This record gives sequence, structure tokens and C-alpha cells, in this order.
Amino acid sequence: MFTVKVPATSANMGPCFDSAGMALSLYNEITVLEGGECAFEEPFRIESRSEIDPRIDAEQVIPCDETNMVYKTIMWFSDAVKRPLPRFKLCQRDRIPLARGLGSSAACIVGGLMIADRLCETHLSKEELLDMALQLEGHPDNVAPALLGEMVVGAIEGRRFEYIRVPLPEELEFIVLIPDFPLLTEEARRVLPKSYSREQAVYNTSRAALLVGALLTRKYDVISTAMKDMLHQPYRGRLVQGMDGILGAAERAGAYGGFQSGAGPSIMVVARRGAGVAKELERYCGSLGSFWYVTAVEPDRKGAAIE
Repeated sequence: MFTVKVPATSANMGPCFDSAGMALSLYNEITVLEGGECAFEEPFRIESRSEIDPRIDAEQVIPCDETNMVYKTIMWFSDAVKRPLPRFKLCQRDRIPLARGLGSSAACIVGGLMIADRLCETHLSKEELLDMALQLEGHPDNVAPALLGEMVVGAIEGRRFEYIRVPLPEELEFIVLIPDFPLLTEEARRVLPKSYSREQAVYNTSRAALLVGALLTRKYDVISTAMKDMLHQPYRGRLVQGMDGILGAAERAGAYGGFQSGAGPSIMVVARRGAGVAKELERYCGSLGSFWYVTAVEPDRKGAAIE
């Protein structure tokens, strides 16, 4: 028996569209029992249990058959490396909500790859597993931090993914706000324009560079500017009722900045640790028509791991 623990991720990080993401201390855990430990006839079984707020859990529908993404990834891996699988059972405990912009799909892919690598006894490196994850996911800003931890900034050059892990400062607090309504990635991508102006491109590239520089040099006073975006948030934000108000409330509470997490609808806010921003946001969200789950999370430092 072994357990794979995979962190949630927050991608895009404002202006870093499809190019940066960070790992969060919010985890899916998949326990695997193999061989003689499995006292049943079926080749697999999945037991799933969500452990988020009940008002968020209402939208959780985790497949417990061959359509489960963890299981599909395991079978894909076995076929790709041409190695057989033993009989196994998956016990899946999810704390990453579905369709909330927190990398639930990436966590399933990364977890499935690590499980399959162990079951097939292939002993691949994380670099090799990352290459496989990119074949399945396509966008590195979720799978890379889920596998590697910290903030990962990267670019695809040909068939290579060039990246840098950026250690996030200890004095920063990251606050995630998760609403009681989902937003599918397909819907969030559908509202994006097919082309952008030079002004929009320069706006985003300058702020993406400024954001990375601010985090590396601890120049937090520029984060508010650095997290602004013209490529996706102005369009996706229309799908998230209350987002502008929440970001405004975060600024008034003293936060450094905030952004739509991944494709949304969750929101990430960055503040100084101990500044009390999370409590202020919880009070503000209590006045909104929809429910928002507000919690401070740590950056995950090591990425997916087998325990």
C-alpha cells in the first residue's frame, strides 16, 4: 500500500497566461492497494470522498469507473511504456474542488502518472513524468507546479518545456476564495478573443516580467500593478459574479494584489502574512448573494510525493 499526495495549483497568476502557476497546500490523496491486498474480483475499484465545505461539495461528481481521470492516466501510462499492471484498488480522497480553477484535472493526471510509474516499476524521473504530463494536459502551468512544487514559470520551445522554479517568499500569505458555483475550462476559453492588439501584448509581457521580478526581489509594492492582465481576466471575469468587488475589498484590506485562479471562478489574493486580510475577505463575502469559501493556504514546496 502507498499513497500519492498531489497539491492543487493556481495557474496564470494574473498576466502570466498559460506560462506560470503555483502549487498550494490543498491536496488530493490517492491510496493504492495492489496485488494480494485487493479482496475483490474486479480489476479496479475507486472509492472517492470529497472533504471540502458541503456547499462546495454539492458540485463534486467524481467518476468511479473507467472514465475516472486517475484510472485513465494509469492505463495510458501502462500502454505508453508497454508494461503490465498488477491488480490494484484506488481510494481517492479529494480536497481540490472540481471546475474551480485550482488544477483538479492536473492533480489527477500527475497522481495517475506517479501511481503508474510505481505499479509498472519504471522508476522514471520527475522530468520524464513532466514530459508525459504535458502530452496529456497540453498546458504546463498546472501540471508543472503540481509535480514540482513552488511557483513554476516556463515556456514550450519546440518539443521542450523550459522552466524555472521560483521559491515563493515565506512572508507572503496566499488566500484562496472558492465560490459555490463551477466554471468549466471550455466555457472560460470560449469567451477569449481570437487575437490581441500590440498594446495588450506589451501590457501583459511587461507585467509578467514585473511580477517575477517582484517575487524574486521582494518588492511587494509593485505586485498590485504586476498582477493586472488584459488577455483573459477582462473576459473571464464577466463569468464570475462578484470578482471585481472581491478584488476591491482585498485592496482595501491591505492585500498586495489578486487574480483569477486558472480559468476561474476561484480567486487568489496575495497579502502580507498576519495582516488579517483573510478575515476581512470572509466578512465581505458574507454579504454577497453566493457563498464563497475563504481560506489561507501555504505554497506547496515539494510537489507531488509518494508517502
